[in-house]
Amino acid sequence: MKTRIMITAMVTTMVIYALSSCYKNKEDITALPKVSFRSEVVPIITAGPCGCHNNGIGTRAVQFSHFDTVFYDAILSRRAYLDSMSRLVGKHPGGGGIEFAANERNIIKRWIEQGDPYDDGAGCTVSGTIKYTVDILPIYTSSCKGSTCHGGIAVTLDYNKMVAEKNDLITIMNSGGSQGHPGGPLSLTTCTINKFKEWINQGQPQ
Repeated sequence: MKTRIMITAMVTTMVIYALSSCYKNKEDITALPKVSFRSEVVPIITAGPCGCHNNGIGTRAVQFSHFDTVFYDAILSRRAYLDSMSRLVGKHPGGGGIEFAANERNIIKRWIEQGDPYDDGAGCTVSGTIKYTVDILPIYTSSCKGSTCHGGIAVTLDYNKMVAEKNDLITIMNSGGSQGHPGGPLSLTTCTINKFKEWINQGQPQ
């Protein structure tokens, strides 16, 4: 009888210890690694099946890359389309039977669900004079122009109009793109934000 009681007590103690240990060990569980925009999402968007967006021959499709240059802002600004296509609730805006593979849909869904869309670390260092023709215009041309954007259904912007809309640009850049843009929130890289801010601080040189 005593032996049975001792065994029962030992088993009970072990169970309680195990349960308490498991609970405490929850603090040691490592979070799942985040999806990398640069190394996981960008390769999908700049791959062969997305050739119209990456051939640089002046098609109506928004260009995501050209040779070794990736237009990160152009990809980020199409997050809504990528999201709907990854969840199979929306189709490719340009028509055609274009779909992501199952593993690609999973990567894009996880990337969007994790929140912060861009993992560029500390961003980029901006130095020297920032000029509209050299630094700002290329960003606008690659990321903002298109049939469904500026120059299409939205107003065409040039140097004078950007200078006139200085206050809106300040709001857009200070909020990381979440406020100030009449067409809705934007997803901007740190490099783009830094360049626009410095351009404005320098008096918006042409």
